[in-house]
Amino acid sequence: MKRTPTIWSENHGKDNFIKEYPDFSMFSLLLQTAKKHPDYTALEFQNRKTSFSQMIAEIELIAQSLLASGIKKGDYVSVVAPNTPQTLNMVYAINRIGAVANMIHPLLSPAEIKQFIEKVDSAAVLTFDMLYPKFSGMSWQTSVSPLMIIARIADALPVYLKPLYLAKNKVKPDFNPSHNIIYWNDFIKKGKEKKTPLPPDNGKGDDVAVILYSGGTTGIPKGVMIQNKAFNAMAIQSSEIKPLDTSETAGKKVLAMMPAFHGFGLAMCMHVMLSFGCHLFIIPKFDYKVCSELIFKKKINYIYAVPALFEVLSRTEEIEKNDLSFMEMVAYSGDKCDKKLLNRMNRYLEKGNSKARMMEAYGLTESLSGVCINPFFAMKEGSTGLPFPDNKVKIVRLDTEETAPLGEDGEICVTGPTLMKGYYKNEAETVHALRHHSDGEIWLHTGDIGCMDEDGYVYYRQRHSRMIIVSGYNVYPTQIEDVINKCPSVALSCVIGLSDKLTGQRVVAVVQPTSMNIDLDKLKKDLSELCEKNVAAFSMPKEFIFREELPRTAMGKVSFRKLVEEMESKKG
Repeated sequence: MKRTPTIWSENHGKDNFIKEYPDFSMFSLLLQTAKKHPDYTALEFQNRKTSFSQMIAEIELIAQSLLASGIKKGDYVSVVAPNTPQTLNMVYAINRIGAVANMIHPLLSPAEIKQFIEKVDSAAVLTFDMLYPKFSGMSWQTSVSPLMIIARIADALPVYLKPLYLAKNKVKPDFNPSHNIIYWNDFIKKGKEKKTPLPPDNGKGDDVAVILYSGGTTGIPKGVMIQNKAFNAMAIQSSEIKPLDTSETAGKKVLAMMPAFHGFGLAMCMHVMLSFGCHLFIIPKFDYKVCSELIFKKKINYIYAVPALFEVLSRTEEIEKNDLSFMEMVAYSGDKCDKKLLNRMNRYLEKGNSKARMMEAYGLTESLSGVCINPFFAMKEGSTGLPFPDNKVKIVRLDTEETAPLGEDGEICVTGPTLMKGYYKNEAETVHALRHHSDGEIWLHTGDIGCMDEDGYVYYRQRHSRMIIVSGYNVYPTQIEDVINKCPSVALSCVIGLSDKLTGQRVVAVVQPTSMNIDLDKLKKDLSELCEKNVAAFSMPKEFIFREELPRTAMGKVSFRKLVEEMESKKG
């Protein structure tokens, strides 16, 4: 794809930007960086540092191990794991041999994890010992039982921390005898014993590199096929966004708190930053307190997070007392940020001598999470900013392809080099989301509502779909309703998201029992237990509200919008 000058390059006086996107793999872009900065730190995990040259060596060893285990180009390898060096290196190793990484949220229920593994006929699964209990009861409904690679956090720790960790975390999984299991160290040993050299890395830009999961416009999880060119294009696009557009990004410290199974985490926080030669701090658990402490202790330069982190950060003593000049870029996505929090954070940044200001970004998995960002050089309050270089955004009237007038709300549509290839084995949903318009281009219909002003700034209003976002995680109401409605004492349910200062939204289940005369306390307990067994922890309803009837639309459907409006007004 040819490139064109943009407001980004013009603002920085650039006339030598790359004219075309490269046609190679994610691994190839990382390798280019490693050759430029072999001795720079690429990853830091619990004080253990890995240089770029070491990272490449580890990735190639894992790639050898995959080949020695019978995994080949075109196979799917599911990754059900927290952020660790093994996880990130495995993603690149899968890419190195031309296989596809199937990224699955480790906190999903066993039933959901099993569904996504079987969906792509995974040849192998990477997971961790403490997560194995989720797998122990699974019997595979596929032609081949996947190789289960069991890693341990201890294997990624510095030598001096391993004994302490193992003493505190004595995990001895009760393995299912029908599973084909190998521990990480034995898996790596296979690679070391393999004598034949790795084949050339001949991955192409159009090859699918990763499958991520998204509810799209319907709220039903689907596998989003992301190609090499999308990951690499995001890196090249980001190189024009100040302050990332300098020659001094190599060595900058980045908080990689967003998970690798999330498009924003894997693409922006990890692949893009590594391509710049940055120093990534890997966080295995989404812990806001740990993250905020790390920011001040390690003096993190680039922070990408969801608003919930900044809510915690803004209430720490350190942010009031410390010099914050080390903070060079502070960006958030995944949810709207409360105006009071935004102003509070910007006041602290200014007071602490930081040139950074809170930059809002907008994106979705189907466009690899990066669509717009509020430019450092000309921010507009309330806006998600301008499209990334080479991205285009237009607003169309709902259920049409007709461009809406400036300032009028409509559906946000996106096109550019980071668009997904489509939904895995779901042609109907792909055609619904990716549409050929009369201008000859393919546009992603996001299902999100917003508008655009005369300067091309995009303003996100709300999700047209019912998806709820809790601390940056996607929660699908229909899945939770299906679980609740299985209870014999439930006539109907509606799961909604209500605003929450810490997590952005919280999940609330509004339930219509078969009778209001039954024991509602017992029903609440039963529903809690039912949800605990069948939905992810972050999807658990924080509250069960019982009503004799649920409000309806003119078409007779349950009106979740009325419930949200009613309950939000009561909170106010």
